[in-house]
Amino acid sequence: MRPISFIAVSIAFVAVFFFMPAAITHAAFGVSPPFVNADHLVPGSTFTQTIYLVRDNADQDVKIQASLQLADPIKNWVSFDQGSSFTIPAGMHQFPVTISVSVPKDAGLGIYHGSLTFNTAPASAGQVTIALGAQVEINLTIGNNVYENYVVQRMTFPDIYEGENPLVDVKFENDGNVPESFDSAVFELYDQYDTVRLAYVQKNDGFPTTPAFSVKDYELEFPIDFYMGVGQYWGFVTFYKNHQAVASQKTVFNVLRSDWWSRFIRYVAKEWIWLLIALVLLVGIVIAIVIRIRRSAAR
Repeated sequence: MRPISFIAVSIAFVAVFFFMPAAITHAAFGVSPPFVNADHLVPGSTFTQTIYLVRDNADQDVKIQASLQLADPIKNWVSFDQGSSFTIPAGMHQFPVTISVSVPKDAGLGIYHGSLTFNTAPASAGQVTIALGAQVEINLTIGNNVYENYVVQRMTFPDIYEGENPLVDVKFENDGNVPESFDSAVFELYDQYDTVRLAYVQKNDGFPTTPAFSVKDYELEFPIDFYMGVGQYWGFVTFYKNHQAVASQKTVFNVLRSDWWSRFIRYVAKEWIWLLIALVLLVGIVIAIVIRIRRSAAR
């Protein structure tokens, strides 16, 4: 019985070893060069560069989906000749894609970073195909005398009310001659003892831009899938620019009991300038109406 069992297992192992590659398609896929660096663009100029999508197995057609990650309106400056969806025909190991950057005539100084991602899609039925991807880093500099110098002067966690999302107040000082903003941020929520992580969220958009030679205060919200009841929590935020951490803060904040009066007081405290303007306009309208009524009565 043992020899028969050994032979059966051996045959099964050999069958799996030889037939498995025919059922699963897995090929290398990449891009060369993996970057587009345009360092000295000027308003009104156009920059072009050809990159090549490379694969080792070219036995069949491969569908490609392209996705551009760049901030608006810079995203509208970049185009590629193949469009967002195309097919690499069978037999081609290297497929060219030409990327163009057209800078508007009214563009100011600036440094911008983003990426262009190419993803493959299964092309035939009856096979287990692993989708692959390749990424091209895009780095654009508008102007020849660009000077970057910024610092995050303040990061605070204001108290919020139960059921609300965490907030971070930021004071961003930009002493350079180009606009600046964060690329992404990560917020981590911990319990009152700073021992258990309750939530984790990554934010990739919605960051205000601070103009050159200016200071900007703004508030960022981090939506989380966790209901925060009344109590004390630890928050840890990290801001990123050009894929590098540039500022971080970890501190305690409070979640307060929610009631309409407290919310009203906080709203007035945050929006007092607009409420003051509205009040002045209202008083002006009332005075104008009173004067008009008196003039009509005097006649």
